Order: sequence, then C-alpha cells, then structure tokens
Amino acid sequence: MTRRNYTASKSRTQGRNAWAISFRHPVVKKDPSSSSGIKIRRGLGTSDEAEADKLVSEMNELLGDESYWSLSQKSRAERRFSKVIVDAFYDPMTADAEVDPWEIRDEVIPLPSREDGYAKILFLGTTGAGKTSLLRHLIGSHPERDRFPSTSTGKTTISDIEVITDEAPFKAVVTFFPERTVRTYIQESIEQACRAVWRQESNEKIAKEFLNHKEQRFRLSYVLGTWSQESSESEDDDWSFEEPDSTDSNEQVPGDSNDALYPSAEERRAMQEKLEGYVEQLRQIARHAIDTVSNEWGENVLELKGDELDLVLDYFEEILEKMPGYDDLVDDVIHEILVRFESLPAGELRRKGKWPERWVFETEDRGEFIAHVRWFSSNYAPVFGRLLTPLVQGIRVKGPFQSEELGNNKGLVLMDGEGLGHVTETVAEVSTRFTRRYQMADVILLVDNAEQPMQAAPLSVLRSVATSGYQEKLAIAFTHFDQVKGANFSGFTDRRDHVLASVANALNSMRTTVGDSVVNSMEMSLEDRCFMLGGLDKPSSKIPKGVISEMTRMVEFFRISIVPGESPSAAPVYDPASLHYAVQDAARQFQTLWNARLGYQAQEGIPKEHWTKIKALTRRVARMGTVEYRSLQPVAELIGRLSEGISRFLDKPVAWEPHGQNEAEESEAIDQIRSEVFQALHSLAMERLIYEHLKEWSEAFEHAGRGSSYERARDLRDIYQTAVPIPGVELSREASEFLNSVRALVFDAIESAGGKIVAVRA
Repeated sequence: MTRRNYTASKSRTQGRNAWAISFRHPVVKKDPSSSSGIKIRRGLGTSDEAEADKLVSEMNELLGDESYWSLSQKSRAERRFSKVIVDAFYDPMTADAEVDPWEIRDEVIPLPSREDGYAKILFLGTTGAGKTSLLRHLIGSHPERDRFPSTSTGKTTISDIEVITDEAPFKAVVTFFPERTVRTYIQESIEQACRAVWRQESNEKIAKEFLNHKEQRFRLSYVLGTWSQESSESEDDDWSFEEPDSTDSNEQVPGDSNDALYPSAEERRAMQEKLEGYVEQLRQIARHAIDTVSNEWGENVLELKGDELDLVLDYFEEILEKMPGYDDLVDDVIHEILVRFESLPAGELRRKGKWPERWVFETEDRGEFIAHVRWFSSNYAPVFGRLLTPLVQGIRVKGPFQSEELGNNKGLVLMDGEGLGHVTETVAEVSTRFTRRYQMADVILLVDNAEQPMQAAPLSVLRSVATSGYQEKLAIAFTHFDQVKGANFSGFTDRRDHVLASVANALNSMRTTVGDSVVNSMEMSLEDRCFMLGGLDKPSSKIPKGVISEMTRMVEFFRISIVPGESPSAAPVYDPASLHYAVQDAARQFQTLWNARLGYQAQEGIPKEHWTKIKALTRRVARMGTVEYRSLQPVAELIGRLSEGISRFLDKPVAWEPHGQNEAEESEAIDQIRSEVFQALHSLAMERLIYEHLKEWSEAFEHAGRGSSYERARDLRDIYQTAVPIPGVELSREASEFLNSVRALVFDAIESAGGKIVAVRA
C-alpha cells in the first residue's frame, strides 16, 4: 500500500480573526460521504499568525510520525504537543466510541439508584423468547390497545429500551445512531442491492435487498416505504388464518382513528416513484461497476463461478463506492431520513449539526404519550414510510407504568435490548453491550423459552454471569411454560421439574470452564430464582392466576435484590504462579479460535469465516466505532476466555484469613474479586484489541483488488498476535507486557477485596 503524506494548513473563517487548522486524518480513514480520509477542521484559539504557524508545525510533526497514530500514544503526545493539537488529532479517533447514548439519556432522565429505592433489572434472552412481552406485563401495557414496546414473532427489539416505573408525568428521551453509523448501513444496503443487480434480479427484489439490511437491524423500508405489490393483498387473503368476520387487531399509531397521520395514497405513490428512482440508480451503479471489473479481468465476470466468482465479488464491492452516482445516492437517502424528522408531530428534537441526537417528550396523558413514542419503536406496516424506528439507538421512558394485576410496582428500572442470537449463528459469547451493564444491574434476568430451554445463547449467559462474579444477581424467567406438554406430565410440579432439569444439565456442563465451586454455589441458590410464565401474548386479565402469582413472586425478588447484605469477612490468599498458566491458556484459546476463522489452521467445530463477514467486522471497527459483527466478537471473546481462566485461578486460593470461614462466605468473597476483574477486563480488551490498533483495523478494511481477502485476514492475525500474545516459557516483550497487564488488574482486585498475594515455597 502506498503511504500517503498527510499535512495540515491554517485558514481563517470569513469574518473572524481567529485561525483554524485543517487536515486529513491518517487513521479515521473513511469520511461517511467520500472515499478519502476524514477532513478535520479545528479552531486554534488564537488570532496570532506566528502562534498559528507554530501549532500547524506541531500537527505536521504528529502527522509525519506514525508512532503517534494510536490512542495508546495519546499521553506521550500530550507531553510533546500543545493540547489543542492533541485534541484535534485524537478526538476523532474516539468520537463515536466515547459518546455513550446512556449519558445523553441521563441528561434528561437520570437512572435512579438502589439508594433511592429502585431496582435495576437487565433483561437478556434469545430472540423470540418473550423478553418484551414480559416487559409489557410488568408495565401494564395492553397487547392490543397499547402495543408498546413493539413485539412480533421475533427480531423486533433492536434498540435499548429502559422503563422507569415512577410517578406522573410521563416523560421520554430517544437517542439516535450517529450519522456515520447510518451512512455505513446505507452503504451496505447499496452493496446488497447491487449484488441483486449482478444476479440479474427483478426490480422488486433489488428494492427489497436495498430496503432490508441483511442483519435485519436496519430497515430502510420503515423510513422510505415498501415496494408496492399489486398482487400482495389477494395473496395475503389466500394465506389468512383469521376468521372472515374477525376484527383487525393490528397496532395503531398516534391518533389511532386519525387517518391523516397515515401516508396518503398520493404519498405512497410518491414513495414508490422515489424507490423506482433508487432502483434505477442502483442498476446504473452496479452495471458501471460490472463493466469496470470485466474490463480489468479481461472477461465477462457475470459468467464466473466458484472461487473465481467469490474473488471478483470482493473486488466488485470494493469499487462500488467509486462509481459515479454512488455518493449522490447515499446523500439522497440521508436527506430523505432528515425530512422524516421534520414531520414529527410533537416533542423537542435536538440536533448535532444537521443530524438528530435526541428527542424529548413529556405529558400527563398516557395514551398521548405512548402514541407519540411509537413513532420511534413501532413496526406497524401501514405506517412504513414515516417511522423512525431503524435510526433509534435507545429509548428511555419514565412514569406511572402500573399493572393492575401486579399492583403497585413503582421503583423498578426495566432494561430491555436486542435479543441474543439475533443472527443465525450459534452464540458463543454475550456481547459487551450487555456484559458492561452487569455491574450496574441489581438483577440479571435471563428470559428463556421453556419449550426448548438452555440452548446455546442462554448457556452463554449462564457461563458469562458465573465467571463475572455476578451469580447472585441471576434469575431466570421461563416463558411459554403453557406449551410444555406431554403424557408424562401429571401437573405443574412435573412440568416445572422438567424445565429445571435443563438448568441442572446446563450448570453441570460448565464445570470444566468455570470451576466446581461456582457451579455448586449456583445449584444451591438458582432454583428459587426460576419463574414459570406463559400466555404472555394475552392481556394480563386473561392469563391464569398461577402465572400472575409467579410474576408477583418475581417482582418481589426484584425488590429484595436491593436490600444491602453484609460484606464477607473472609479474605483469600493466592500464589500468583498459576496465573501465568491461566493467561497462557486463555490466549491460546483466543488465537486458536481466530486462526481457524481466518483460515490459518483447521480446528474441529470452528469453520473458516467467509471473507464478507471478516470485511464487515473490519468495516465496523474502522468506520462505525463498534467492535463486533454478528458472531464475530473479538473483544467479548477475549474477555470470556480470560475471565474463565482467571475464575478457575481464583477458585483455588492457597489459604484463607481468618481460617475456618464457611463455604458460602468464601464463595461470596471470591465473587467480589471476580466481578472487579470482569469489569477491568473490558477496558483491557478494548485497549489492546481496538484502541492500540485503530490504524491497522482501518488498513485491513481498505484492502482492495485481487488477494485483498487474504491480506485482510493476515492483518487481523497480526493484530491478534500482537494484542494477545501467548506467554510461553521465554517471554517476548509483547507477551510480558500482556501478562503483566492481566496480573496487575487481578492483583488489584484481590487486594481491594482484602485478599493477599504470596509466593508459596515448596
């Protein structure tokens, strides 16, 4: 790759005396609206030209020395350069990653604490298990009258939703994905649609590929409308399972009976014309790219098959954004999105530049409140073309959300989010989006399907909670319990025992990874924290009293969770020698996993990943500030392997002070250390895998042309080998630094809990 020379220049804004600096960033490579490095312009805070020249010279020195191009070097840069120069260079590298939407929501509706008498419950569960349906019952949301939050057969909740049961008034704050993220999703949707052109699909198929992102998180159809199908209505009638005289129970939106709020026939025609224009643009972009690739390959690439086709499709995607009209199409979609925000009927919208950052609404009227919030959470097809749901990162609401059947439930903070297993792959790890919230939660509520309990995703939650030291926070809500049927079940007790047996089997399977003492402790306490629920798709007034009783018992568990307990007096004593082997084993497992995925070694049960997924991961790190793609979660995987190895190390102290403590108190003392280690590992993993290698991640994504998938895989292997070296008998400098970093955080956690580190002599 040819190295580009980056230089800075100064200029004055018209009508102002102060100088500003401008430069292209060497690490934040991809500006959302172009293929060049992102352009930075910052005020220098001085009107003195000599001072401005000095600052420009500093920036040019920084831009010319690649050793500074990592977040880990920020402190070194601060010792060498002026603050205004350091901030101008490093701020864009962390802008998307450091802006926590939770903090933006906290500005409007702070999350109350346990000291205020509020219990925070973190919902986790497989897609379709019924997390959101359970949430509806807990807040008294009617499944037909309110339909908030939205549910469907699966893959509905894609944003964070936090509900605070409080007093009036009702208040909401909605935060949105950054423009950079949305543009990237749009670009991926364009690539998807252009592939449909390559396959010579129909206009309708091209439109569907464009409107529905392959991850099913980002759906442009909600915002732009759907492709009209004249035959769809009659086909739907043929496949209807409703009685001929049944009433339509579809979700309603703001002003339920006000037809003016729904897209008119004229608006729908305009949407269709717009989509037809997009399809034509997509065809032109794709055809131009196909011709370009064919000329470079020297043959008609549409006739290629097998590995050669795979190779050429990689290059086809690389050059799409260089085609005429590509940037114009992205910009036009962004414009259409911004236009939808202009038609919001209520609330206060705050922007960051032109892009929406948050929306706030408050009212005393519950119906009005839910009606307006649904613009940001609904999946109601008749309103497609106006909904803003795909752009929403999170929704936080507070107010008197009461359930008549459950009584007064004030004092709960219910935190729902995207389901585990929102993709087809087996879930190996719990995303850091959830695990970093373990510490703040008072209850980690795993919602699982009683018909098929303890599959891969729920098991990953059990393992994660066990090794993180938060096992006392865990509870399990088994939904669809009404569907657990069989001739061998004589009643409720038999069915409950059948479901609980799956929990026992799951715990037993974890012994080799998390340690016997952790599993034994969970076996003794978890049964009383399992709740059997069913019929959650019905209104609370129509579900059996037994289910209401279980939900009441569950809410009581939520309340008890904030009652402070006594700190353990037991203090473990550790010999640090065996920690080396725990880190060594964790690093080896991590390297083995990724070497298999990247195609460098065969490993049973770990297939080589397709180049499109590897490329998508590098795109997310380089462009979007996120650290995972589908089942590819390097940060979560490193945290998982390290926490499991360290958990086994912590499980075997060489002594206790004072002697003679009971097993429960010893377990509690070790869990306290585990939880501190687990939280510290999040920062360590992010620093080593992501922040220290942003330049390398960006370069890996930018590879183009023949052999680019191999170069990208090589770059990722180099990142992982540098970030997570395997400590051997003879330690390299990198391995020594890695081992010492892990040791330091483990020792700090032990000592902060009152434990000791000693060397035991034979």
